Amino acid sequence: MSDFKSNNFNDTEKDIFKSRKIKEYKNKKFIEKKDLLIREIPLTIFIENYEILTLMRLKEKSKELITGYLAAEGIIQKASQIKEIEYKNKEKEVHLKLEVDFNIEKFRQRKVVLGSSCGSSFINIEGYELLPKTESTQIISAENILNLMKKFEEKSTYFYKTGGTHISALASSEKIIYSAEDIGRHNTVDKIIGESLLNELNLEDKIFLTSGRISSEMIIKIIRQKIPFLVSRSAPTEAALDLALDSNLTLIGFCRGQRMNIYSGAKRIVD
Repeated sequence: MSDFKSNNFNDTEKDIFKSRKIKEYKNKKFIEKKDLLIREIPLTIFIENYEILTLMRLKEKSKELITGYLAAEGIIQKASQIKEIEYKNKEKEVHLKLEVDFNIEKFRQRKVVLGSSCGSSFINIEGYELLPKTESTQIISAENILNLMKKFEEKSTYFYKTGGTHISALASSEKIIYSAEDIGRHNTVDKIIGESLLNELNLEDKIFLTSGRISSEMIIKIIRQKIPFLVSRSAPTEAALDLALDSNLTLIGFCRGQRMNIYSGAKRIVD
């Protein structure tokens, strides 16, 4: 996507990007050039010396990703329940000690589905019927939502350089609070949830913004954190909409330019 000319990356960029030689076909001609690619870095999570899973991810906001993943799986409820984090093998492994009882056999026997989000996303489906209902009475104008989406799109730094990332963000009614890019949509969600937990942020009046399709596993993560608004540039699946309706979540898709589709919770959006 990019026409990148240099390998002079700083230390952070070396973990994010890799410049590779390619051949482009354009206007009936082949051109040799360099293209900037996103690096996929594995992160294997261990809890009390038990290997849990390996995430393929962008090497950025690792602590937030770990915290958000544990919360999404219901292993922890708050960030302070992570007692110790130790990185090994050039940060390709993370070894955790928790302040909660962790039963590896129960964890391995839980019911999971292979999610449709980018990457290997296993979602714990136990307790679907126990998802909390959103009680928020917050009202936000449609214009505010559209303005937030414009600000959100400006945060897509890595996407504009490579075309290889997704992005999610958390916002108040007026501004973007956190944003995160990654190779997988589910990773961006976990990073935002993790950063919110690490900063003990109240999520019950916030807006979650994302760039990609809204799948059922993504919406479950949002509902479990009691976030009342979920907004995307893309569409929800039918299962995602059913979950949003059941949980009284305001679900908005195709939020682009001066338009949006409100799929559920329309009473919270005003002119």
